[in-house]
Amino acid sequence: MARGLAALARRAAQARQVMVVRGGGGGPLGKPLAPTQKLMEEDELIWDDGTANPEPALDQFTLVSKYGALGWLLGGMSIFGVVGTWAKLSEPEKRVPWAAKEVVVPPEVADYNVRA
Repeated sequence: MARGLAALARRAAQARQVMVVRGGGGGPLGKPLAPTQKLMEEDELIWDDGTANPEPALDQFTLVSKYGALGWLLGGMSIFGVVGTWAKLSEPEKRVPWAAKEVVVPPEVADYNVRA
């Protein structure tokens, strides 16, 4: 029995040495090459993950220009402004589909629950 436990312990130790230990975030990154020339000034802003196209560390969205995005924002806000102004200036009494409270409740019942 002791032999079996010793063999099992040996196998577990060997398996542990073979197992890859990392944080679980995907494959390991290759070692970067040592710089052979002077680094460019903004070298830390590029994430070189070993692929053919290193990506910038800061997000860059170049599909819409700054002024194009401003135009879309102002256009959207102006739509909200127009709808809000229309709702405020139009007569709300015409849009109410129910009768006013004074018409529905008779005067002798309306003051029934009012405390003095």
